[in-house]
Amino acid sequence: MGLVCALGGQCLNAGYLTIKEITDALEGKFVLKIPNNEIKREFQSLTAYYFHLDESSVAYLLDNFQNKNWDAFISGYRNILKTAVSYLTNWPPEDDLINENSYQTLLLGLFMQLDNKYEIISNRERGSGRLDILLKSKLIDRASFLIELKYTKDANVNLKELAQKGFQQILDKEYAMDMENVMKIGMAHCGKQVEIYVGKDAESIG
Repeated sequence: MGLVCALGGQCLNAGYLTIKEITDALEGKFVLKIPNNEIKREFQSLTAYYFHLDESSVAYLLDNFQNKNWDAFISGYRNILKTAVSYLTNWPPEDDLINENSYQTLLLGLFMQLDNKYEIISNRERGSGRLDILLKSKLIDRASFLIELKYTKDANVNLKELAQKGFQQILDKEYAMDMENVMKIGMAHCGKQVEIYVGKDAESIG
């Protein structure tokens, strides 16, 4: 089991995360939540510790995400993949960064700190498929975020194009059906490389 999965399991066992809803008992898929603000602060510290980050860097990353500062967000996220992850002795690409789920777990660990503003949903059946990550705003006037992740082991693959395919999948599968004010984001990974594609008419960044 990879370190990102171990972190999620340890947080659940320690009470930092609690199960809000069981979405698929057979596959062991759940909606998790942070019980209260005190534990939220502890969870933020634990996440920063595991990824060798200071808490202000995590907060800055999440602020940029919420404010749609995509250049700054992707720069900070790349720093996590390229720098912070390198401090972990059990994080070679062939171990933890082995598939799409590895990045999904990493992102959920970061986004979970926003659960006071968003309902954090993962691996939920919606439209004509199963979405990867949805940050559903708890306020009508604030945008929600839908993220479709793509992964390849082939370093020759154009990640910008792959990220755009992730965005297109959100449209094709109608993950945002019956929702308004939703930012649709495709993210493509290869090892510690990542590209992002945002919005209807946006261009990939990087």
